[in-house]
Amino acid sequence: MTEPKRTRLRGPPGPSAPTSAAAPGPAPLPVRPNATLADFAREWLKLRDKRTRQADAQRLRDHTLSLIGGVRVRDLEAAHVVDVVHKMLAKKGMAVKSARNAYGVLTELIGDALARGFLETDPRVLPPDIWPEEDAPRPMFSELEVQALTTDERLGEPQRMYFRVAFGTGLGSRELSQLTFGDWRERLEAPPSVELEAAVEAWRAEGFERAYGRPPTPSDWLLPRGSGTPEPHTEGSSFKAFRRACVTLGMKTRSPLAIRNTYEALHGLDPRAPAAS
Repeated sequence: MTEPKRTRLRGPPGPSAPTSAAAPGPAPLPVRPNATLADFAREWLKLRDKRTRQADAQRLRDHTLSLIGGVRVRDLEAAHVVDVVHKMLAKKGMAVKSARNAYGVLTELIGDALARGFLETDPRVLPPDIWPEEDAPRPMFSELEVQALTTDERLGEPQRMYFRVAFGTGLGSRELSQLTFGDWRERLEAPPSVELEAAVEAWRAEGFERAYGRPPTPSDWLLPRGSGTPEPHTEGSSFKAFRRACVTLGMKTRSPLAIRNTYEALHGLDPRAPAAS
């Protein structure tokens, strides 16, 4: 007579097994506490469902790790995540749906890092207008808002200059942070306007010294942080300064991508985009 199959037990048998167990935590990963995002992702992907692992790995490799893979997980900030989304949306031929799918994998990766205690705060905080609709107008600043960001004295002179160059060139925060007095013209996508030339010259002749106590040298950063010493901006510091400026002036806090959109509209590069109200 064939014996009936035994039921496989999922927990330890016998009376010592708890009657109400807490939900199990995530499976352990052989990752050190100061691991980079690339290190964490490599081990995390090994635990992913085999049906999606290859696609998950490709999305992380193509759109995330190439930008911020070297950042330590514990140092990950909202500015890093925002920059990843901006870069995806700016890629030629990248559909919004594809960008959302890639971002979805990143959010799961970050969620797991949070659950394991690698992060203290959740960096998955995006501006509300960062995801464009296929046919919706892109987020931009109105001409009055541009004027306020570049001239209102409630903002410090270094910050006003930052916006002058940003709206006058359309460069992103990473490119802006790399400009120096000696090479800024060569790094632009197009020759600077007469107005921008005049603004930079006034900043070189007088403004920089007012802000930092000495005349600039050719190797000085053109748009340093608005602090006591002319240190270069980071992705995080420029993002935070941008948001503070919007709050200070009482205007809607848009994503930094709105600066590029505004530049394109003002220079006739995207005539379909209406001015923001």
